[in-house]
Amino acid sequence: MKNEEEMNKTFMNLIKIKIYNLFWLVALMILVIGLIQTHNEDTTFDINIHDTYFVIAHFYVALFLSLAYYLIGLGYWIVQKVMKRKLINVLTIIHSIILNGSFIVYWLVIGYSKAFLDTPFPLFDNYQLINQTLVIITVLILLIGQPIYIINLIIGIFKKEKKAIS
Repeated sequence: MKNEEEMNKTFMNLIKIKIYNLFWLVALMILVIGLIQTHNEDTTFDINIHDTYFVIAHFYVALFLSLAYYLIGLGYWIVQKVMKRKLINVLTIIHSIILNGSFIVYWLVIGYSKAFLDTPFPLFDNYQLINQTLVIITVLILLIGQPIYIINLIIGIFKKEKKAIS
């Protein structure tokens, strides 16, 4: 009985994690992953647009994504703590699932492709699955996740009632 009460207490503490803390935690994880990958020799992100290649170091991609997640968390923090406004829970949950879920899905796909997909030719990297996943996640974030975030913040800012202080 006591073990069940401890589990319920732990679960309730997990529910109390604020959304901005979650985004800041993911930002820190992205930055740590980017710093760890700087020791690898093949750490570039290649974008091919027609006949032009853009080559970006993974560290800079990680730095940009970390900054983006940090700023999203900062937006939530400003509205909830500084302005003491209440956001729409459904929109906040959907936005969090899309952005943080995409982070998890991307790393699961990378792990799966490294573990189970063999390249037919040793000098050819078969990144088709990773590239398709990246495109789908980017479209999902830009067309659904970020508009939900902006709408949620605007509604929270201009809503008349203030959040109850707890």
